Amino acid sequence: MPSSRTQVDISEAFSRVRIKFEQSLPARAEAMLALALQQTSGNELGQLKAEAHKLAGACGTFGHAQLGTLARKIEQYVVDINALSPELCARKIPELNQLLYLFKQSVAQALSSAAPVAAPGESVSSEPRAIWLMLGNQLLSAELISQLKAFGHAVVQLPDFDSCIKLLQTETPALLFSQIEQANGADLFKQSLLLNSLQQRQCRLMVFSEQDDFALRIKAAQQYADDFFVSPLDVPNMISRIAELLEQASGSKGRVYIVDDDTMLAEHYALVLNRIGIETLINKQPQAIVKELINFQPDLILMDMYMPDYTGAELAGVIRQYPPLRRLPIVFLSSEQNKNLQNRAMSHGADDFITKPIDDNQLAQAVKVRLARSMQIKNLVEKDSLTGLIKHSAIKEVAVLEVERSERTGRPLSIVMLDIDHFKAVNDSHGHATGDVVITALATLLRKRIRKTDRAGRYGGEEFMLVLPDCDAAQARQLTTQILASFAVLHFNAASEQFSCTFSAGVASTGDNSYSNAEQLIVSADEALYKAKHAGRNQVC
Repeated sequence: MPSSRTQVDISEAFSRVRIKFEQSLPARAEAMLALALQQTSGNELGQLKAEAHKLAGACGTFGHAQLGTLARKIEQYVVDINALSPELCARKIPELNQLLYLFKQSVAQALSSAAPVAAPGESVSSEPRAIWLMLGNQLLSAELISQLKAFGHAVVQLPDFDSCIKLLQTETPALLFSQIEQANGADLFKQSLLLNSLQQRQCRLMVFSEQDDFALRIKAAQQYADDFFVSPLDVPNMISRIAELLEQASGSKGRVYIVDDDTMLAEHYALVLNRIGIETLINKQPQAIVKELINFQPDLILMDMYMPDYTGAELAGVIRQYPPLRRLPIVFLSSEQNKNLQNRAMSHGADDFITKPIDDNQLAQAVKVRLARSMQIKNLVEKDSLTGLIKHSAIKEVAVLEVERSERTGRPLSIVMLDIDHFKAVNDSHGHATGDVVITALATLLRKRIRKTDRAGRYGGEEFMLVLPDCDAAQARQLTTQILASFAVLHFNAASEQFSCTFSAGVASTGDNSYSNAEQLIVSADEALYKAKHAGRNQVC
């Protein structure tokens, strides 16, 4: 099952895995020595090399760098003597035994003086935080507060930079949206204390200016501002951008599938990634790898290169035989130091290589960088450029997978079809650009209101689809009705005219009717949508 742990669970699990690994070291050192002493055939040396290779990576990961270095020396020594003639190889065995005795003694010394290792310091917080506004225009502030609250955001309005600095001493915002030029002549980019505090707390920053000036944009970039808006403020675009940034910060950090025959090391990697919000699944049976990948839908595979039954290159080759998995990034994580062997392994289907042992924080950062790159590419392929929601074909694939999961688990699943009411009239009266603003606003609202486990897609034009796992029909109707109420109070401006919109929606659930596949469930939701349209629109059926 994919991981789902609290921070306390993770900290306790770090200690358990570390203790379990250290308790296994004496027996593993003894087993390697026994293999060398037996040495009746090449099989013992092969097993010895494999065990030394595993320990070379694992010891460093669990805080025993010197043991890892010694294990790597043993591994290389076995490789070297295995290439010799049987007579010369036999003469070298006593030297190998000396190395193994040294490793055994070093294990005893290391365990007698071992200090507890803390879990990685970085963690994620699920506590929702407010958006802070600091604008000179009170009318604009009031409008923004009204719109942001309609999207479900908590908002704090601040009168000046000093107030912001003072509040930062006790609270941290999800995002600060600030005008560069304040009414009293103060300039945001001269507030070094404020800007440094924001960066230390890793707060998102969006800025607003009365003028579009290149020098100001450079200053914004120097302060790592996430966006720069110019008067007149495009409110729907600004709110959409806020939703996008907050989604990146608090949404899913990605999914990683781990393949490593060293179960304790794999569990440790999983804990390191879980702590920063990355969901993981550890493969325990290579034959199940394709089925697990299709069900888990990871964003990246972290795979050991050398395993006893199959090599990483062989498993990567199998994965690439399946069209849905060909774009899935594979990163080899191995103690292999030879660059030529690394490159040869990557030519068999991998995308990157990380050398172990690797520090926990370095592993977390390395995976985060590769995940971000993977998810950017995935978004370009799967997501609609206007709304940021996944495209028609992708949302249908999600529906198929979730229906299959619902059938396996017996858990409910609902599909919702939504369509903006009288949308043609909006385009005819106000133009297609304004129509795009309405579509974007609804998409932003959907992204904000649905759960992390739910998916929203643009089905076509002004029509959207929601896929809601573990959600029955009554819950789906309640959620959609709440979204409709929030959408109906949004105000859109076209020239001098202000208007609002509604939508109609239809719900179909696995518990409502008999069905045999996702397509039938989608058709059922579509029929419910048309029922809502014919009943007068602005409702959920």
